[in-house]
Amino acid sequence: MFLEIFLQQVANGLVNGMGYVLVAVGLTLVFGVLRIVNFAHGEFYMLGAYVLFFVITLAGIPYVPAVLLTTAIVAGVGVAASELLFKPLRREHEFTILMVSLGLSLMLANGGELLFGADPKSIPSPYADMTVELGPVFLTWQRIIVIVAAGALIGLVYLFIRFTRMGKMMQATAQNREGAALTGINIDWVHTYTFALACGLAAVSGALLGPTATILPTVGEWAVLKAFIVVVMGGLGSMGGAVVGGLLLGVAEALGANYISIAFKDAIGYAIIVAVLLWRPAGLFAGKR
Repeated sequence: MFLEIFLQQVANGLVNGMGYVLVAVGLTLVFGVLRIVNFAHGEFYMLGAYVLFFVITLAGIPYVPAVLLTTAIVAGVGVAASELLFKPLRREHEFTILMVSLGLSLMLANGGELLFGADPKSIPSPYADMTVELGPVFLTWQRIIVIVAAGALIGLVYLFIRFTRMGKMMQATAQNREGAALTGINIDWVHTYTFALACGLAAVSGALLGPTATILPTVGEWAVLKAFIVVVMGGLGSMGGAVVGGLLLGVAEALGANYISIAFKDAIGYAIIVAVLLWRPAGLFAGKR
């Protein structure tokens, strides 16, 4: 009985952890390439969940194509935010950009409450109630889709950054912006593309995890908080660290909620991050500077 409960909680933690990873990888990309600490990143997670809700309920589009359409829409919002807000301030002090991202976060959160209402909403998905038995573990198809889709997306993002031309330009820009510009790389295009990709990943996470719980306009605050915990644990700019940190946080929260107290769940992330900062301030996977 103990082993069955343990495995069930680990499985639940992996589902949440994969959602954390998608949000955290986008946050890591934005920081690594643009050098922006984007407080508004969680609001793109919120937009992913709400846009999916309206695309399904109002347009009647099935879940899978609705997720793809939602990702494209939210990535487009990310492009607009990058061009209108962050591009004109690219040469300004980092604190100015940080405050702009905080202002964008508040604007999207309050705008979401104005447009979508404050009442909780449930995203309809045909996979949310279909249960699969995997030995002692029971998971809905929706949760299995979260794990499989998130894992596939993370792998594709890694291959994209590692082997494609745009990915190599993103790496060059992250290493030396001025040097990359001197070689002919269009820095503005790289920044816009990176921001759109990061927002798309946050939207996918919201669209995948949205049907597993009710959604609120303030859900972005929760998402960005988890993402910051993950990236600090793994190391700012480290994609591998974001993956390991997200899974570690998800499993630790699930086990802590079951064996200690559900009220202690959110405190676990803070406890882990304090321990990491005391032991390895740059993060578990950050390179030496």
